[in-house]
Amino acid sequence: MDTITRSFLDEFIESKGYQSLPVSDQFELFTNFCVINKEYDSISFDEKSISTGTATQGIDGIGIIVNNKLCSSVKEIQELIDLNRVLNANFILIQAKTSSSFDGQQIENFFRWTKSFFKEEIDLFVTDEMKNFIEMKNFIYQNSKYMKDRSPVCNLYFCTTGKWNDDKNHLEVINSNITELDNLNLFEKVTFYPIDSKKIQQLYRKTKEPVEATIKFEKKVTIPTISKIKVAYSGMIPFSEFKKIIIDESSGKMKSVFNDNIRDYLEQENNSVNTDIANTLKEGNIESFCILNNGVTVVADEISGPGDNITITNYQIVNGCQTSNVLYENRNVVGIENMHVPLKIIVTNDSEIKSQITRATNNQTAVDAVDAVELEALTEFQRNLELFYDAFGKNENRLYYERRTNQYKSSDIPMYRVINRETQIKVFASMFLDKPHLVAGYYGKLTKEMGDEIFNHEHDNLPYYTSSLTYFKLENLYNKSKLDKNLRRFRYHLIMIFRFLVLPQTVPNFDDKRKQETYCNKLIEVLDNEELTLSKFKEALEFLTSDKLNLDFGDRKTPERKNTTDMILLELKSNFFVKNQASY
Repeated sequence: MDTITRSFLDEFIESKGYQSLPVSDQFELFTNFCVINKEYDSISFDEKSISTGTATQGIDGIGIIVNNKLCSSVKEIQELIDLNRVLNANFILIQAKTSSSFDGQQIENFFRWTKSFFKEEIDLFVTDEMKNFIEMKNFIYQNSKYMKDRSPVCNLYFCTTGKWNDDKNHLEVINSNITELDNLNLFEKVTFYPIDSKKIQQLYRKTKEPVEATIKFEKKVTIPTISKIKVAYSGMIPFSEFKKIIIDESSGKMKSVFNDNIRDYLEQENNSVNTDIANTLKEGNIESFCILNNGVTVVADEISGPGDNITITNYQIVNGCQTSNVLYENRNVVGIENMHVPLKIIVTNDSEIKSQITRATNNQTAVDAVDAVELEALTEFQRNLELFYDAFGKNENRLYYERRTNQYKSSDIPMYRVINRETQIKVFASMFLDKPHLVAGYYGKLTKEMGDEIFNHEHDNLPYYTSSLTYFKLENLYNKSKLDKNLRRFRYHLIMIFRFLVLPQTVPNFDDKRKQETYCNKLIEVLDNEELTLSKFKEALEFLTSDKLNLDFGDRKTPERKNTTDMILLELKSNFFVKNQASY
């Protein structure tokens, strides 16, 4: 392995806390992280969820992106289909080798196991991870009626630390196998990417780069600004320039720039606004678009460049998610390149101003409850929670709350100490609301289902931090191979059991700051002691696998069933719950 790749790998494993893993496992996680970031344009995902398991032949990582969301379960895919009523799927398969050259036989094996994965030869794959990926793949094809735009795309990445030189023998192996995959009639397109050391370095550097777009914004006026806003522009921009804001030039995919938007994207078919936009484009009424559409609002941290050629950095589209997605889907309509899009760009570093802008621009039309999956990011509670994390955790307990996706992308903060919104929702719901069975699905729906049970402005911040710290400590034990990873999919149940083992008393009301402080500090006191924490989690695993519960660990749906949680809680309360509750 060359010096630069080795240094990047070292930086990655230190940032992720993977020092105790074998080098081959480290490299697999490293390549999984780099490749999925290229396909997904985000670092806010768990690269371990991409892994196929230690006993899997030929394939080291599988990423399944549905409707622009990286998915980890059938339940999550189902909820995205229910939300969007369309199904656009991308399969990303990865093989990582630390060898210093490309080997034709290894490439052949990669294709062979890939074809086995898609040919239903499921008896060849034995790991729990692969069984999950197979279930997800089968579910996608069983719902092909929702593939209204295209069939799934299959991208194959073969990664080594060597140098790719277009060897004719390797190309022959690749081309013949791509033809075989094409002949399965399962894919819109199959692409093979040979990733050598230079390409790995490029992909890793990209994970550190801020979100940027350089555009020519000629038809603009300067908006009179208020305090804390550096500059603001309003005007019209041709789609040929606007697409640079929403589409990644190298991959052709949508950028991850909608995370502060209240609305999740709704499909065209059953949404009247989106249907009207699409019809305007398809009917050739392109000149009217700028009059009929309210346009797009972008909020950025920085702006630079002379005259009309400007670069916006660390930006988000806070209003215009629907417009942007419909334009993307219709990007090949004849004449769209010259069509003008109303655009407003506001540059500020102030988070409160950003939230005010987002709320104001989205209040122009009603926001239905089912669309409000990102609404929690706009609340004062979210901002206060971020500040609480900054002030409370010290040394080994230092965590960072990522209120906005990719918020810490360009920082030197260790990534394994960053808790994003999705993780926060899941760990709080599991540990303190006793709902670990719900976390397998799309977190936007989970947030909606819980209502004011989570991110309630009256809640104390400490239990949120405590649940994240518990999860952080559990993941560290997994990373150090101190716990059996075979049942890691029950990790959300384990943090609920951990709470009961440490404190069998009833959880105090979340708005009672004094009682919450007493309760949570007792949990944190245990978490401060690694040996005691390990002992409690081992005890939790023993309880989970006990004959009293008799759970079916061969059934992948067991963690998602409410009766699993109910059985665990009933047994916990009968064994550990004290009859005379302690008062705080």
